[in-house]
Amino acid sequence: MLSLPPPLRLVIGLVGSLAITAGSLGVGWLAPGSSLQTQPFIALLRNSHAAAWVCTLLVVAGVLLLLAAWLSLGLSLRASPRLSPSLSPRLSPRGRTDAAGTRAPDAAAARRASTRAPLRQVATSAIVWSAPLLFALPLFSRDIYAYLGQGRMLVAGLDPYTDVMADVPGWFEAGVDIKWSTTVTPYGPLFVLLARIVVVATSWLPIEASLFGMRLLAVAGLAMLAYYGWRIARLRGFNEAAVLWAIAASPLVLMNFVVAGHNDALMLGLIVAGAYWALRQRPVLATLLVTAAIGIKPIALIALPIIGIIWAGSTANWGALIRRWAAVAAIAAGSIVALGVGLGVGVGWIAGLGTPIEIGSWYSIPRILSLWSRDLADGLGGDGDQVRSIVVLAFLAIGCAIAAFLVTVKRRADPLWLLAGVFAALALFSPLLHPWYGLWLLSLCAVAGLRRLWQARLFVYATVFFVLIGISGEQVDLIDRLRADPAIPTVYGLTGLVGAVVLVALFEWTLHRRFTGRGLAAPMLALPAAERVNASSTPSP
Repeated sequence: MLSLPPPLRLVIGLVGSLAITAGSLGVGWLAPGSSLQTQPFIALLRNSHAAAWVCTLLVVAGVLLLLAAWLSLGLSLRASPRLSPSLSPRLSPRGRTDAAGTRAPDAAAARRASTRAPLRQVATSAIVWSAPLLFALPLFSRDIYAYLGQGRMLVAGLDPYTDVMADVPGWFEAGVDIKWSTTVTPYGPLFVLLARIVVVATSWLPIEASLFGMRLLAVAGLAMLAYYGWRIARLRGFNEAAVLWAIAASPLVLMNFVVAGHNDALMLGLIVAGAYWALRQRPVLATLLVTAAIGIKPIALIALPIIGIIWAGSTANWGALIRRWAAVAAIAAGSIVALGVGLGVGVGWIAGLGTPIEIGSWYSIPRILSLWSRDLADGLGGDGDQVRSIVVLAFLAIGCAIAAFLVTVKRRADPLWLLAGVFAALALFSPLLHPWYGLWLLSLCAVAGLRRLWQARLFVYATVFFVLIGISGEQVDLIDRLRADPAIPTVYGLTGLVGAVVLVALFEWTLHRRFTGRGLAAPMLALPAAERVNASSTPSP
């Protein structure tokens, strides 16, 4: 059962984080040129077959413990009631005394007190569970080494948008995956500049210090995402603790934004910050924040039309909307050009948007169908590779069409759901869907508000799915060395799968026993104020 006391839940998650950190010493990514390679203890862990088994199981056990603690935390988050005069007739207009003259608590104070406790629990859990992971060796992805490599390209006077990693002396010894050796940078100039700053600031230190610096950038993005996600939840009357639980404390977030240090955390933090300030009628600031997100990853460009929609208002006619879109485009274009020129790379970096078309994820539906079509065309004597490319482009065109439909025909819908929708349209119709891409959708949907039980369930199931993809590795291996013993990744993946299925079953059982089976609202839903008052009228279990 996942109904755990808060202290025990906090400790379980902390033990999980410590297990992942300990296991990473034996099976995490370590640069060939790292000084840790020569440390006796690390060398023993990385060269012992028994240690490889132990470290691998520590990683998967740690992830499952984090998942259990996170699910338990979500099940504990009841929506705090929003008292109103109509539903609280015993409160006087000042909210101080009841009808009999007895002193009563202030409604606003009671609401604040009922909100702070769960919010504090979630924030504490996210911080405590994240802290040990800051010191883990990279797991679940080694892209963080590529980030540093792109910073080294700038330091060496190379253009990361025309030159490649193989042009940097000693690039392989610095831990960069060979797949990056002939690939231009797909990231924006702002992120490459930040990577350069980290490289310069840590040039006299071991490479692990540079990794820590890049990780701090990702954690800063995560902090921004959590802060502005919470501000939006508060602004819209959602369950603040539940929104923070979804975007800051999940094992998927900790795996990808802390351990792996993906720059998507910075991109999402800036986008959600932009959305918040747009909702607060600060459109220029909002546009600049989203433009900064484009400077991290160009895919953030699709958030700009939503800023224009919020600026124009839901009742705006086409003329007003087009004027707002033009203003947003002018501010963003000017900022993008200034950013690129200031860095000396112009605007050629936007071509990086095409990079994901050339690769794919084995579980992506467009990828699967494109490979089937290639094999079918080859069997019929056609050009299979050309057919595969056509299918991939067709899916991308469908995704773009759906995004265009959302920002035009459906422009009067909730802008935050439109934001989630345009990202979903492009991500789900792309052949490439990494677990950290899945966080685009999950984070934006959580900020928009999970108002129905099926949405909350889908959120949990998708999180668990991407966690399984993350721990197994997209190529079904942890690190290259473990492939020498096929039993290790097999046992590792099966342990994760069985453990995740058991935890999801316990989640459903607890959810039914304590809530849905008794007619109560699911606790992790971001209920708006009106629905929250109705839910609070039914006694809690």
